[in-house]
Amino acid sequence: MKFVYDKQVTAPMNFTQLRAFHAVAQTGSFSQAAQHLGVSQPAVTVQIKGLEEALGALLFLRGGTRVELTAEGQHLLGLVPRVLHLLEEMQHSVAATRTLMRGQLRVGVSTPATILGLLALYSSRYPGIDLTLQDGNTSELMDDLDGNRVDVIVTSQLACRKQLFNLPLGRQDLVLVARSDHPLAGEGEIEPRMLERWPVLVREERSVTRAVFMNAMRKAGIKPRIAASLGSREMVKEAAAAGLGLGVVFDGEVGRDTRLSTLRLKVDADLGAEVYLSCRPELAELGSVGALVQLARDEDAGKA
Repeated sequence: MKFVYDKQVTAPMNFTQLRAFHAVAQTGSFSQAAQHLGVSQPAVTVQIKGLEEALGALLFLRGGTRVELTAEGQHLLGLVPRVLHLLEEMQHSVAATRTLMRGQLRVGVSTPATILGLLALYSSRYPGIDLTLQDGNTSELMDDLDGNRVDVIVTSQLACRKQLFNLPLGRQDLVLVARSDHPLAGEGEIEPRMLERWPVLVREERSVTRAVFMNAMRKAGIKPRIAASLGSREMVKEAAAAGLGLGVVFDGEVGRDTRLSTLRLKVDADLGAEVYLSCRPELAELGSVGALVQLARDEDAGKA
């Protein structure tokens, strides 16, 4: 019997149809295939008919006690095991990612001190998840989140973006760091007018650290003596430790550097910024991102 292929495919084939075809081809029987698959024989018949319509080809010759493969069916049988294996592998892979047995989490961080402890706990709880950390200022990391280069960001923000999911993690306040032998190192707290006399090291444009500092200086009527604009908190601290000036950083970024002393500013202006964990809303309860969000919530509840 010669079969003419119908170029008009009425419906796409699917995984269930391919499994039914493979079972019938292996057993030579619709009833045995149904028993193997745990479904009714009419269900298998429907799946085979749908597959034949989708392919535009007759796959089995019915008659007698055993069904036989057509030439088209024989050709398909050579391909189906590989397709089924790939589809099953895809199912297992997605299931493993969904259950956090494996996967990845890309985290952008502008304030590492607020999140590293949580990430250590996350890594110990989900060892199959590969963590990638990226440093940057808040504006850069927002761009990375928009561009899908990171999954979640932890940043200091003056006002969180309402179109994102935002989980508050705490608050940071600006301080100054001075080399330990700086004339102001032992003061503890200084007047803002001192920053017109002593050189100051600030962060780059678009940095929240810089924005908070400059806003406070404007409100205090002070024009600080800016010695340099630097691209990271580490550069600010290193430059301060080298004696280039007083570095402006958030208090959570100071660390335990014995080369530096911490100074606070006597100002009425707000020197703080909220720290948020932010991501796209649809990811906040899913997969590796959802697990981090839940862990952050649990940790916050434990502190209450």
